Amino acid sequence: MKPVMQPEEFRLIREFIAEEFGIVVDDGRIGFFSSRLYPRLVELHLDSFMDYYACLKFSPRGCNEHQHLISVITNNETYFFREDSQLQVLASHILPLLKEKKQHAGERKIRIYSAGCSSGEEVYTIAMILLESGHFLWDWDIMVTGIDVDPQMIGTAREGMYCGRAFQTTPPHLLEKYFSSVGDSFRVKEVLRRVTRFEQGNLLRLEPFLRSDPADVIFCRNVFIYFSDETTKKVVESFSGLLEPEGFLFLGHSESLSRISSLFQPIRHPGAIIYRKRDEGYPCNRGQ
Repeated sequence: MKPVMQPEEFRLIREFIAEEFGIVVDDGRIGFFSSRLYPRLVELHLDSFMDYYACLKFSPRGCNEHQHLISVITNNETYFFREDSQLQVLASHILPLLKEKKQHAGERKIRIYSAGCSSGEEVYTIAMILLESGHFLWDWDIMVTGIDVDPQMIGTAREGMYCGRAFQTTPPHLLEKYFSSVGDSFRVKEVLRRVTRFEQGNLLRLEPFLRSDPADVIFCRNVFIYFSDETTKKVVESFSGLLEPEGFLFLGHSESLSRISSLFQPIRHPGAIIYRKRDEGYPCNRGQ
């Protein structure tokens, strides 16, 4: 007989997800979880969802199961050039400002992170905007890094093969310029692969990235909607540590730091609010 998830089992699994990934699961999703996780019970030869929780929490094979679990609970629907008003701000305001700042400091390196990059469309979109801007040609060292907790999504992003709805808002000339047709799909060209990379990582544990290249810009759009305020605050503090002085943070349109953190100053643009890392001596009203 197919097991039914009991309230106590749901509570324990939900608490595990919050602890491990920072994701808040609504009370009414017990039926969804029961149906989505049942195939994992079959695959692992487990008799109940309590056994599944014990596997996640205590079994040596639990770490591998964490990867299956995150694929079940996250929504990875995305597409190229999503939320265009923010991308326009990146192209028309942020990139020229970064170029001026870097040249003044005698630097020629740009680092942008996409945190919660899913299947990679945002990373490749940012790369296209960088290349199309004309600001960072020749001897500039540019890199867009995608980070996601789901190894399946990282694999898809590295493969760089897309089709259908992924291109619903992609300008045709950019599709032709940066992708090669493969049957009914399109594969990213080498020109994009040279300036992009993808890493599996948990946003609750960004320490390895804090020791690597500091970021000039971080995109983390439509991720905090799954987090509690406490978890969001923790991740924002990590972002502040990862960003260069006066670096920029892009969030989703429905997301805000107003109640969460004072580490960033909101900068208002037509159709978009961008957050700038606060630094001592930086005027709060500048750029507004």
